[in-house]
Amino acid sequence: MLKLIPITDIPDRAVYDMLQEIGQNENGFHNKACGMSYEEYELWLKHEYAFDCGMLEDWMVPQTSYWLYDDNLPVGYGRLRHTLNDALRQHSGHIGYAIASSHRGKGYGNAILSLLLEEAQKLGLSEVQVGANCDNLPSNRIILHNGGILVRIEECKKFYKILL
Repeated sequence: MLKLIPITDIPDRAVYDMLQEIGQNENGFHNKACGMSYEEYELWLKHEYAFDCGMLEDWMVPQTSYWLYDDNLPVGYGRLRHTLNDALRQHSGHIGYAIASSHRGKGYGNAILSLLLEEAQKLGLSEVQVGANCDNLPSNRIILHNGGILVRIEECKKFYKILL
């Protein structure tokens, strides 16, 4: 069964291993945990969890980060921003997600976006912005499959809105 689990500050070896399969800036999704030692990951996880608890840097907006699990196996990582500031509206969006390389092509991309959209709806959002690199055909297909409407293309990035 597929489910989103909000991240906690409790390290997990299976999550660590999954994060090592997602590049540091793979297709526009930032995963700073890639390439870290397990000890570095433990510190990073506490820092990332602090963001979700509202301890934000000046440029940040409230967010919730999730692991996508298939039963007991973590297969993906997603973030949901609760709102956008001007910089995020211009260069990013409400939702970012990535699937571990060994689990791609199995429908998890569609699943994580769909589940993140459900979470956005629970927050009271009526629409979200999602961006994807122009050359990331799988992600563009996933966004379109989930109701994405192309609103603009800038610097090799497509920006979609999805009505909830």
